[in-house]
Amino acid sequence: MSLRKKLAAAAMAVVVSLTALSVSAGADEPYTGYNYDWWGDPIPSQNGFVVDRVVDGSDLGLDKLDYSDRSTTAQAQLKGLAEPADIFIDQKFGKFYIADSKNNRIIVTDENFDPKNTKVIETLHYGDEFPESKSTIQKTTFKNPQGVYVRSNTEGYNRIYVADYDNNRVVAFNEDNEIVMEYVRPSGDVFDADKTYNPKKVIVDSAFNVYVIVPSITQGALQFSEFGLFNSYYGANRVEATAEVIAQQFWKLIYTRDQIIAMRRSVAISISNLDVDDEGFIYTVTETKTADTDVLKKLNPAGTNIFIKLGYSDMSFGDFATRYYKGTNYSSAITDVDVDSEGNIYLLDFASGRVFQYTDECDLLFIFGTKGYKNSQGTQKGTFRSVSAVETYHDKVYVLDNIKNSVTVFKQTEFGSIVQKAIKLFNEGLYDEAKAPWEEVLRRDANYWLAYIGLGNAYLNQNDYATALDYFYRNSRAGYNRAFKSFRIEFIRANFNWMLIIVLVIVVALIVISYVRKSMKKKKAAAKGGN
Repeated sequence: MSLRKKLAAAAMAVVVSLTALSVSAGADEPYTGYNYDWWGDPIPSQNGFVVDRVVDGSDLGLDKLDYSDRSTTAQAQLKGLAEPADIFIDQKFGKFYIADSKNNRIIVTDENFDPKNTKVIETLHYGDEFPESKSTIQKTTFKNPQGVYVRSNTEGYNRIYVADYDNNRVVAFNEDNEIVMEYVRPSGDVFDADKTYNPKKVIVDSAFNVYVIVPSITQGALQFSEFGLFNSYYGANRVEATAEVIAQQFWKLIYTRDQIIAMRRSVAISISNLDVDDEGFIYTVTETKTADTDVLKKLNPAGTNIFIKLGYSDMSFGDFATRYYKGTNYSSAITDVDVDSEGNIYLLDFASGRVFQYTDECDLLFIFGTKGYKNSQGTQKGTFRSVSAVETYHDKVYVLDNIKNSVTVFKQTEFGSIVQKAIKLFNEGLYDEAKAPWEEVLRRDANYWLAYIGLGNAYLNQNDYATALDYFYRNSRAGYNRAFKSFRIEFIRANFNWMLIIVLVIVVALIVISYVRKSMKKKKAAAKGGN
């Protein structure tokens, strides 16, 4: 074989190898990017997030810890995560907290999940401010912790809050593992004696009010003061306006008091999870496959859902309708919510294993992740078996799986970063600067409908109403109406003189015609009188 042929063959082999590698890399992504168009139909779209890594107990160094004082069964379980229920990321210090539920402990690590910076919290002790009956206890342990949250106090020290489910308490402690407060069952006067008190999730606002979700309670989250006093119920869901509920309201107008009491009560669905943003607004989600009311709420300090006034209250979140995917039918069931520093909202769908990212105005940005189906069982990176929590840190998203016992880290794609840049510029009022990234988004993905709205708003701000109408058409009814109203006003202003002349000509013409008609009538009347 000649040298030329050998070089040609080698070059072909390299091309084939690179092609195969690129195909393999694309095939490694277990989910296909999609979004929804104006009519609510799913359409292909570029991914905004892809899998960066998957972290388990061995990555955290849990398998290297000394468990010689435990039983053989416990040792095997403690070497990894066991049914982790929650994850929290301290945005200020970059610390990660994982509620390792079945192992009855809290794992603390950093953003790199470095074993050298990983520690385990299993036991706590009471401080001097507690009664002697507790302060003399050498230690207390967790029992099935289901939620974890961290808030820095005025002295700059972190206070860690854990929803200690089977201990019937929320426990707050400092970084020395010293308990500073317990939030226990409220008195019988305000808390139904028949209801269990098993705290599942907890958050804390900037005033150190503590909000606790108890699954058996439908009146909303329990709100405690910093010092453990029960204040009130907060943010209760509305009752879904089903046919049964409407019928009951009708019969209440007719029935006697005893008959009304005998009727089956219609109650709201319990809140499933919650988060608080940098401005102090609290977001709640409700995990349900059958109701659309209050799936996502944004609450002010009074507990009022401000999404109602903004018109986002009863929007569809997650997948718009029941979907059929790889032999399985499912409806979205939103199990967790997280709000990042830019105000973007992340909803975690327990049914599909997907994360739905929205803007602060509830515009859908990206959908990523998926549940493992049939033979895969969620073994591929980016697929899940049972999602339990979602958190964000910088431009990465962290999803906890309580069956795979792992944390999946998603990183933002270049396409996703361009979209975020365009949104940030527009939100800052830099409309002209936002045009270029929106145009780049459309060059990469002509199906990305939010880019049309972004460009429509940019041209609307530049008073180019005709172009804005083109971009808003079939993408934003509200935007189209705004652009058309401005276009109409601008048209009237630009052609006012001509329109005024035309109106005057018409008025004069009508006056002349009327005068001529009257004159003709008089002449006809005079002619008849002369005869």
